[in-house]
Parts: sequence; structure tokens; C-alpha cells
Amino acid sequence: MSLFPSKQYRIEQALLKSAVAGDSKASKELIRLLSSPAYALAWKMLGKKEDAEDVVQEAFIRLWKSAESFSGKSGLFTYFYVIVSNLCLDRLKSINKGFFEEFDELVHYPEQTIDWHVGEGIGPEGIKNAMDVLSSKQKMAMLMWAYQDMTAEEVGLAMGMNKNSVDQLLYRAKLKLKSELEKGESHEIK
Repeated sequence: MSLFPSKQYRIEQALLKSAVAGDSKASKELIRLLSSPAYALAWKMLGKKEDAEDVVQEAFIRLWKSAESFSGKSGLFTYFYVIVSNLCLDRLKSINKGFFEEFDELVHYPEQTIDWHVGEGIGPEGIKNAMDVLSSKQKMAMLMWAYQDMTAEEVGLAMGMNKNSVDQLLYRAKLKLKSELEKGESHEIK
């Protein structure tokens, strides 16, 4: 990792500063670049269109307010994902009123390859139902990794975790998903 921001990161930093300074073209470009993936993540995390819209709107407000602290050492997309993911987790915590499952970094699972061949008849509803059994952090990490094609390092940056913790979180999430999908498959066969 370099001590100096990459050219792309410097361009993103300049774009954000221009947008905050009132440049409408820069603002529109930032919103165009960041809205769709952030909204998709928020909607998948929260399950409601209105909640996702609120989170993304609040995330842009926080992005504008925190523009001075964006140093350009990471991508703007990753920086914005941190804001969105934190807002989603906060919203889920308030919805669950204290019953939020915390991630325990002390639990270690052996490294194994997970066999994902579960069955041909599993559709989007089955996957959604399986995702619903995951903890909030597992679900967030899986959505970023699987649907947004983020690496474990990028997921870690967005969630404020180290790569090893993200690897463990994803591993447990995959095991839980596999188990749920296998249960669903056996229910469909009967």
C-alpha cells in the first residue's frame, strides 16, 4: 500500500470538494456514481424501499459534512460505503431494540472449502429467505462481497474490520447460508 493517494483517489477527492463547494455538475456526477450501489446495499440490508432511500439520503448528507476529512487514501466508493453500512447497522440496531448480534472475533473456524452445490431448484425467494437468517453483520458482508464484488479488504474497510475478521465472518455466513439452503431444498422435496 502506498503512502500517497492514487491518481483516481485524488480525482475523487477533487470531485467531492467541488461538489461540496457548490459545483452542480460535480454533485450530479457524485450522486450518479454512488447512488445505485449504495441504494442496492441499503435495500437488501433493510428490506424496505423507504428505509433504503432514507439511509442513502442521510449518507449523502454525512458525506457532504465529512468531505474535509476524506483524505483520498481510499476510494470514495469505499468511504461512502462505510457511511451507508454504518447507517444501515444503526437502523437495524434501533429496529431490533438491543437484540443486535455482535460479531465475536475470538471464534475461529478451520479453513475449509465450502461445497456450494445445493440444488438446481433454488430461486431468488429461497436465497432471500436464507439470507434473512444471517446476523446483520454477516448479511452486510455477504451483500458487499457477493452482490457488489468487493474484496474482503474492501468489505473490511467499509465495515471497520480487518481482513481476517471479514474472512471469518464470510466463512460463517457461507456455512449458515449453505445449511439454510439445504433445509429449504429438503422442504421442497417433501
